[in-house]
Amino acid sequence: MDTANHKLLAAAEPFENLTESSFSAGSDELSQLIATARSSAKHVMSQLPPAAAQDLQVRLDEIGKAQNADKRADVALAAVEGYRTLVSNVQGRTIVPQQVSLLDYAGFRIQADLKASPARWTDIASALGFAKQRWGEISDQVHTKKVAADMQTALSDMTSAVSSQDSKMLQQASTRELDLVDELENYFTKSAAS
Repeated sequence: MDTANHKLLAAAEPFENLTESSFSAGSDELSQLIATARSSAKHVMSQLPPAAAQDLQVRLDEIGKAQNADKRADVALAAVEGYRTLVSNVQGRTIVPQQVSLLDYAGFRIQADLKASPARWTDIASALGFAKQRWGEISDQVHTKKVAADMQTALSDMTSAVSSQDSKMLQQASTRELDLVDELENYFTKSAAS
């Protein structure tokens, strides 16, 4: 992986961490997570196309406003959109396909929408559709039948949960989807090494 891509993916990690922890972190920890995301963005802003850099700055501004208003769901949603901006701007071939990172994005967006009060079912359905599209783009590259079948099952379970607006089922299925993203990352990394 080239240096620019490595830097973008490294800069995306603090946004992922902020998304994951925005609901559970104490105020000081949340401030530190936000500061880390801001710092990581600052180091890659010049590598992004102007529109993407502007979008990332908008997300950082949204994170700050949401923090000031103590709207944790909005912090998480702005952070996950910052993550998406960064991973979407990785160029060329990578060991782990970009779609895997975007499946991660969709799972985190769904979980943030689910934790919002009230749950944002329309946005959840949109994020699920996005996840299904990304999975469709790479599913034929996954030759481990169990991982492929498990991802399809998780997406089907998420679809059922969204249809019935079953929060508990969706939390379980989206957590499984995120776990499977980790398995996909390992799968593609091992495949590239062999």
